[in-house]
Amino acid sequence: MIPRTLHVIWVGDESKRPDNCIATWRRHNPDWELKLWGNAELASYGWVNAPHMRAMAERELNGVADLMRWEILYNEGGFVVDADSICRRPLEPWLFEGEAMACWENELVRPGLIAAGYVASVKENPFFGQMVLDLQNSATLTDRMAWQSVGPLFLTECHRHYQYANLTIWPSQLFIPEHFSGARYGGGGTVFADQAWGSTLDTYDKLHQLELDA
Repeated sequence: MIPRTLHVIWVGDESKRPDNCIATWRRHNPDWELKLWGNAELASYGWVNAPHMRAMAERELNGVADLMRWEILYNEGGFVVDADSICRRPLEPWLFEGEAMACWENELVRPGLIAAGYVASVKENPFFGQMVLDLQNSATLTDRMAWQSVGPLFLTECHRHYQYANLTIWPSQLFIPEHFSGARYGGGGTVFADQAWGSTLDTYDKLHQLELDA
């Protein structure tokens, strides 16, 4: 079973951590444990890819969070959600019936790309363990943008390369009804979250100040 633990990662300036967004996950899912991973955990956890994290920190902090994400999923299990995501309703058990789950980023704008912001897994899943090892064996991860080398493109490439068949990939509108490109889902059905795209749209300086009605 996928543990009922929500993981949120925020490294860098903790005065700008979007606690308003994080609180929506706690409010809608009181039966889940919520664990925050910050600068203290980055410094003390004993990460396999600590050298890559230090190098990535000089370039893209969101890349550091992605590196942490894969190790958290392997070591702890649970559901890792982006800090700039806003929960809109309680999570349903059917989302987590499999061994692992994620969602597409956007089927029309970026077909075939698996989003890295909403990924869940059982503990010690060999697929995520292999991802961690592949990253460890990489000479550098800063030769491309982080979304390519450690984020959604990396996840997608690993999924295809290893033919990992136990990853349930949900439609994007469940967690990302509005893409950063402006493409927005307009149909019916359940929407569990919104994505603020803080790093992509460079809005982290203001995101933590927004009043949310979620």
